[in-house]
Formats: sequence, C-alpha cells, structure tokens
Amino acid sequence: METNQNLISEPQIAPETLYNPAKTAQIADVLRELLDPAYILLFGKMAGRTPFSDPIAYDLLVITDSEPLYNWMEAKRYLKMKIPWVGHGVPYINIYVHSRRDIETYYTPFFYFARKEGIVLYCSHNRKFARPKSDFDFGLAANNATKYAQTFLSLADRLIEFAEQQIDPEHAREAAFASAQAAVYYFRTLFFVFHGFEAETSDIRILHQRLRTLSGKLPLLFEPDKIHAMQTLHYLNLFLTAARYDPEFVVPPEVLSRHIERVKRLGQIVTPLCRERIDFYDSYAR
Repeated sequence: METNQNLISEPQIAPETLYNPAKTAQIADVLRELLDPAYILLFGKMAGRTPFSDPIAYDLLVITDSEPLYNWMEAKRYLKMKIPWVGHGVPYINIYVHSRRDIETYYTPFFYFARKEGIVLYCSHNRKFARPKSDFDFGLAANNATKYAQTFLSLADRLIEFAEQQIDPEHAREAAFASAQAAVYYFRTLFFVFHGFEAETSDIRILHQRLRTLSGKLPLLFEPDKIHAMQTLHYLNLFLTAARYDPEFVVPPEVLSRHIERVKRLGQIVTPLCRERIDFYDSYAR
C-alpha cells in the first residue's frame, strides 16, 4: 500500500520498541482514510514506553479536530476489510478515537502518557504535535480511581455473593441479574481506573472487547476453545434485560452457576489489576 506523505514511517525510536514500522504505517494509513485524524500516535508497551496493554498490542490514539464520525469498533471493522492480516494472530490492535475536546475535557493519565510518550505516526498538513507541557496530578488521579474502585468493586462483590446464594430455580431471575450487573461494575471500574473517565456503554461484550488486553487473563477467561466460555458474555447481556423484563425468563441452575463462576473469576482478575494501576499512579505522585 502506498503511504501518505504525512505518515512518519520510520520515526526515531528507542531500540527496545517492539512494533513493526511497515505494518504500523499501513494501519495508520487506513485509519487516516476513514477517520480524517489530526494525529495518530502509537503508545504503550509496543512503543517501548509506559505499559498499557498487558499482551503485546498496537495501542493507537487517534485524535480528531472535531467529533469523529466513526468509533473504534467501526474503525476496527474497516481495518479488517482493508488489511487481510488484521485480526489474525498476535499482536492485538486497540484503537482509541477521541476529539481534541475529549482530551481537553478528560485530562487523565491515559491521555497524558499517550500524548507525552506516544510515537507520532501521522500529522495532518505536517502540523507539529504539541506534547503536554505541564506536570500531571497523579495524586488526584490515584484518589479518583481509588474512590471509584472502592465504591463499585465492593458493590460488585456483594452482588456476586448474593447471586451465588440464589441459584435455585425460585430465585434464578434475581441471581442472573445480580451476576450480570456485577460484571458491568467490574468492567466499568477497570475502564475508569485505566482511562480516568466513564465507559460509554454497559454492553458487556463491548466492554470486554475494549478491555481484553489490559490483562492476558481476560481473553483466557472468556475466549478459550470452549463453547460455554464463549457464551458467557452473551448470556450476561441477556440477563441484564430478560431477567428484568421477560416474564418467561428461565435459566437452568447448572447454566447459571457456570456463568456466575466466570463473573466471580472476573472480579478476581479486575480487583488486583485496579490496585496495581492505582499504585502505579501513586508511585508517580511521590
């Protein structure tokens, strides 16, 4: 693929970087076609900078001048259509599409590190990319993340404990809804701690897709070669609505128990992961 003249195909990078410059430039070129960005940055572990994803992943921040017409999910679909190797094997590709207004409104560690350390892959009209000039208040970020995590992780823990105690057919509806709501709290807390602002959805499948690279354990929990594990995210979304509104809702105890156990394991992954990230913010605040 012929790359646009504004793509920086061979940026000056440290030797410990892991990304493939040719493939990265190809990805950036396709994103430029779809999103008309002002800038595209590669950040995180693959860029040899502050880790974000746990597995090796192309973490890409796409900054637009105005509100983007397409979101990250549509951008990933477009990439799969335009580049055959996308979506096959490793590493992962994570696309974060945000306007300048988003970045100014949500000045968080996520945006700070991406803008401070990210490798600029594309600049529209050869504009100079401005790095953050002021220090970041990591103490405030740690306090905000701690308060959010303490509020919603404890609530999720109580919900999943309740669900475990109500698996019998008479109380299956309550248990199903409680387990699904617990999953939402676990995922949304993980999102907030790493991003510094609220997730835009409570769809459990979308949240998983958005967060699956923050820990290598998440894909193992929900995406192994076992049909039951693959169905859990679908069932949890179903529980959120059907358990509340469908008078015919029924779920066998053995099926419900299987999904509750995975939500419980989700909490066991998310809780220490959030703690580690908050400790990381604290280390910068000292």
